[in-house]
Amino acid sequence: MQGDNFGDWRIAAVSTLLKDLPAAFPRGPAHKAGTPVYLSSLTKDKQHNAIGFITPSPTALALNAAIRNALRAKELRNTLALTDTLTPLGSGKQVATENLPHLYDFFEHCMIAVTCSFQSLEMFCNEIIARKAQSGFNLKRGKDVITVKGEELERRASTEEKLGSILPSFLGIEGPKGMKLWERFQDLKAARDSTIHCKSTETKTDITVDRESLFFQFFRREPIEFPTIAFELIEYFYHDGKLPRWAIAAKNRIRSAQGGLVID
Repeated sequence: MQGDNFGDWRIAAVSTLLKDLPAAFPRGPAHKAGTPVYLSSLTKDKQHNAIGFITPSPTALALNAAIRNALRAKELRNTLALTDTLTPLGSGKQVATENLPHLYDFFEHCMIAVTCSFQSLEMFCNEIIARKAQSGFNLKRGKDVITVKGEELERRASTEEKLGSILPSFLGIEGPKGMKLWERFQDLKAARDSTIHCKSTETKTDITVDRESLFFQFFRREPIEFPTIAFELIEYFYHDGKLPRWAIAAKNRIRSAQGGLVID
C-alpha cells in the first residue's frame, strides 16, 4: 500500500520486529528491530526449483481482479454504438454490428468481475473458518444435523451458509440475513450463478427480457457493483471497524472506481 513502505497492498500480513532477530539457520539472514516481517510461502516450479515469495491475501487478489475487470467492462460499455430499432416489445436499441467485439469483450470482463467478486467472499469465509472452526459447527442437512469443523466445514458448507450463519456464530455477531446487504448479496449470487451455471435457456434469443439471464445480469447494473457488494459483506464482518491493511486499500480502490478514477 502506498505510503507505508511495506510494499504491495495485497500482501496477506505484515508487521515489524520489536527486537533484533538472529539467523534462524546456518548462513541465514539476521534482522534488526523495526525490520518488516511478512508471512512467506515456499513452492517449487516445474524444474523443482524452490521458489519463495511474500504470501498474498487470496481475498485481496480476487477483489482486485474483480475491480479491474469491472472498470474495463464499464469502459467498453461506454463505447457501444446503439441504434434505434423495433422489437416485439416496441421501440428499443440495437448494438451496432461493428461494435460486437466490444460488446463481447464487455460480457467477458463482466463474467470475470462477477466470478472474482463471489470468489473473494468464498476465500474470506474460508480464512475465518480456518481460524475459528476448531470447535466445529452444526450443519443441517435435510432432517439430519452433522457437526463438522476445519477444512471439512470449508468444503461442505455453501458460501451462503458461511455468510448467513457460520461466520456470525464464530464471531459472535448478528448475521446479515434480513438486511439490505443480504439482498445485495443475493443479487451478486444470482449473477454469479448465471455466469458459472449458465443454462442454455439463459442465452437463447427467445427469453423474456425480465428474466435474470446471463446478459440481463450484466446490463441491469454497473459492473463495479459486483466487487462493491463483495467488499461490503467483508467489511460487515469486521464489526469492530479494524480493517486489515489489504481491506483498507481495497475499500479505497473501490471508492476510486465508483468515482470514475483510473486504477493502476
